Amino acid sequence: MIHSQACWSLAFVLALFAAGCGGQAKDPNRPGTVPVTGTVTHGGSPVDGATVTFMPQSEGSAGAVGKTDASGKYSLTTFQPGDGAIPGTYQVTVSKVVIEAGISEEESNAYLARGETPPAPTEKSLLPEKYKSPATTDLTAEVKDGAPNTFDFQLAD
Repeated sequence: MIHSQACWSLAFVLALFAAGCGGQAKDPNRPGTVPVTGTVTHGGSPVDGATVTFMPQSEGSAGAVGKTDASGKYSLTTFQPGDGAIPGTYQVTVSKVVIEAGISEEESNAYLARGETPPAPTEKSLLPEKYKSPATTDLTAEVKDGAPNTFDFQLAD
């Protein structure tokens, strides 16, 4: 009897967990999204690990973001993973950065031993800077309902 109760309790908890994690119902006040995918290349090669950001050109709309895989492919997310973007006109940025420590752990400890602050790590961009900023990017996209919405970006130096 106790074993049976434990099984039912476990089944109930698992059902609650699955209901809570299986995806939430869409908010009826939230704008609809459409799938958006594409590929990013630089120098003719796919870019792995770049962040692709679609920033809306109209006030009050939500942006979308995606990350490229090893083949340079991305898909956008606005509200839930892979849901795409809200139809509209977007300015697009693409960035890929690495954080460089600059000094070893021993050097850092030497600074701390002297009561000094070690130099902060630096950020190094692996793609041309112009694509990283909304002020300098020349990439745009028009996301349309019922269209394929595949946007490939070939980054130039």
